[in-house]
Amino acid sequence: MLMKNGAIYVRVSTEEQAREGYSIDAQIKAIKDYALKNNIYIDSQYIYKDEGISGRKAEKRPAFMDMIAHAKIKPKPFDIILVHKFDRFSRNREDSIVYKSLLKKECDISVLSISEPLDPDDKMSIIMEAFLEAMAEYYSINLSEEVRKGMMEKHQLGELQTCPSYGYDAKNNMLVINENESKIVKYIFEEYGINHTPMIEIARKLYKMGVKTKKGNNFENRTICYILNNPVYIGKLKYTPGTRKAHTFDDENTILVDGKHSPIISMELWNKVQRELANTIKFRHPNQRNSINVSSWLKGVIRCKECGSTMVLNNKTKLRCNGYNKGRCSNNIAIDIKEVKDLIISQLKMDFSTGEIDNIIINDKGKKESSEYEILQNTLNGIKDKEKRIKDAYLNGIDSIDEYKLNKKMLEKEKKEIEDKIHSIDKPENKKIITKVIENGKKIYDLLIDDSISEEKKNLYAHALFNKIVYDNITDELQLYYNDDKPF
Repeated sequence: MLMKNGAIYVRVSTEEQAREGYSIDAQIKAIKDYALKNNIYIDSQYIYKDEGISGRKAEKRPAFMDMIAHAKIKPKPFDIILVHKFDRFSRNREDSIVYKSLLKKECDISVLSISEPLDPDDKMSIIMEAFLEAMAEYYSINLSEEVRKGMMEKHQLGELQTCPSYGYDAKNNMLVINENESKIVKYIFEEYGINHTPMIEIARKLYKMGVKTKKGNNFENRTICYILNNPVYIGKLKYTPGTRKAHTFDDENTILVDGKHSPIISMELWNKVQRELANTIKFRHPNQRNSINVSSWLKGVIRCKECGSTMVLNNKTKLRCNGYNKGRCSNNIAIDIKEVKDLIISQLKMDFSTGEIDNIIINDKGKKESSEYEILQNTLNGIKDKEKRIKDAYLNGIDSIDEYKLNKKMLEKEKKEIEDKIHSIDKPENKKIITKVIENGKKIYDLLIDDSISEEKKNLYAHALFNKIVYDNITDELQLYYNDDKPF
């Protein structure tokens, strides 16, 4: 029997992770055992894993889509895709038919379930496979309905079924007050309801105090808005069936129940805040972005050095950090759009005339694959590990200071030799990349200064050329970073 090249696809959804036999490792082990017995070679680079992801939609499974992309490569990298069960491949009959057909007809690659061994050329097997796929889709739809029923029952009982809101922790499926966070919640409510401080100013005050959200992010105005509207702080729990939008407060389908947790905010303060909210302009939708009008080719190109946010339109002719607009950055400098364009064009002209470009963002796909380069890189990583070990040996009293200095000197010498060798391999490739950037850049430069070309098209060209442009408000400078391989 001729040996076949195989790929492995495994998937487990959140609901199934606890079920015995469905873990990623268990699926891979069973498939490898099957492959060994059936003369199928599995290259480790062709093991695709989607963890905690539903099988309903293929496009939402990154490893699955990666596998399909690799399957289209010529010559094909594998002959067969092995799954533990057909429902691991898909729980949507339409997706299953489309992708299996694509793999078979365009790539000559078949999909085989090790738990449901069916002959793809047998008529009855084709019917059985379709039946299994239909059962998998039915199970998935029925499971979703049961989950929704369970969530509704838990909600009616006042039980927690989401991550705890800021100000609370979860203990035994119940909300308990987090003393430190609850003080911040009270501060936010009092600032807004009693002192009439705008949300953006509250966010800026918290930023200056170094207060972070549960995820370690800076507070911004939409975070403040969410807290001020959240009835959890007066002992209530809200649930809106059929939506995952946590920021929806005025949906007519939302159900409020009494929770089993202690409130942080009094009803008196809550009512003051709600009246204040009602008297102000409705806060814009959290997903809506304040961006530069499409009439400028700078849209989405310039970023703030302090927080990494995009510089967005301010007073029609200037750009300002969107992080500052949201209260999570202190960079309040507004820069003139026309001046910025002129500076960028001037810098492009200089870079492409001198050919001296340092800031090129290398795409990961461009990594070298030569064995010599990888061996040297691995050796260098090994030296870094040795440096840590000899330092630990000295700190733990195993080596004397003289022994540590001697070992460190030897490693530094070895490290320098390896780095020089890597540099000698790397240099020709760098020249090739710089040449490529300059060739593309000169063309894009001509397009950016051409008044007959629309700003929308110029924006596409700018994104092709630049990975990003960083504005430093301390030095008042722009730093250009180029892409190495984006087409335009």
